[in-house]
Amino acid sequence: MAIATCNISFNINYTSSVPITAATASYRIKGSSDPYEVYVITPVPASGSLVTLPEILESGEYELLVELTASGAVTTKADSFKIGDCRTSTCEIPEIKDVQVQESGQIVIDYIVNTTNLSTPEYQISTDPGFKNVIHFRVDFDYVPLENVFMDGGNIPENQTLYIRARKHCASPSGVSGWSNVFDFVSGTRIVKRAPYTFTEAFCVSGNFKDPTNSAELGTSICWDEGTLQKTINLTTPVPQVGAYIYLNDGITPAVPANLQSFETGGANIGFKDKGIKWVRFRNYNGNRIYDVEPSTGLITRVSATFNCNT
Repeated sequence: MAIATCNISFNINYTSSVPITAATASYRIKGSSDPYEVYVITPVPASGSLVTLPEILESGEYELLVELTASGAVTTKADSFKIGDCRTSTCEIPEIKDVQVQESGQIVIDYIVNTTNLSTPEYQISTDPGFKNVIHFRVDFDYVPLENVFMDGGNIPENQTLYIRARKHCASPSGVSGWSNVFDFVSGTRIVKRAPYTFTEAFCVSGNFKDPTNSAELGTSICWDEGTLQKTINLTTPVPQVGAYIYLNDGITPAVPANLQSFETGGANIGFKDKGIKWVRFRNYNGNRIYDVEPSTGLITRVSATFNCNT
């Protein structure tokens, strides 16, 4: 049995009275039901030649079948080899701490990846703990500790036990860590966001007031960037504009009076649950512009002809 790290090489020795016309090496994890990985050895090796298999990233014991073809007859030799730990000192295995499934069905991975020498993380989601049926994976992205799984591909089943694992791709020297711990979770029912665009710098005034710019009336002003009127909301359009609908920051709940209890914090932040949002301003988008809103629906109806923050 040969022992290697991420590569396996072996000498091929044979005696044949006719030329060898084809040679293959097939391998798989010992005891696995997966099909063999088949490597076509080219050019056809002479006896005594050194054969090097492609890089193998998964450690473990492997079955090896070497087949030589001559005059239509195939001769097979069985052997085995062991792949050791392919990690380097800077390519540590990630750790999955938790998987959260939000009310919207969004899957959030809470995991730790050492960012030293990090090229990219990678994660896989499977319907089985052995990862024979991987239904979703991601690689080539920036690491953040709380990763929102892309849910819009329609390949993640609802209300089913699923399994997730992660590994780290290293930059220089290049390499790939082993797989992390496997974390199981139950997926939820996916609720598609109606308003997927989030704005953290929205300033809202309810229909409880007559003039959103009047600090004497409100004790603040919709034009004040550091005022208490700032909210995080979602819109149905990627930029603030007439015709967009306002939603709460879950992107699912319409910003209509019955849903605005959380906006009621006292002072100028009153009247939302009874009279809805009447005006809104977006600091980072035409910051002097104030929009009129239809309180009963959360629809931005027009740029206000009465109020603005130019003066």
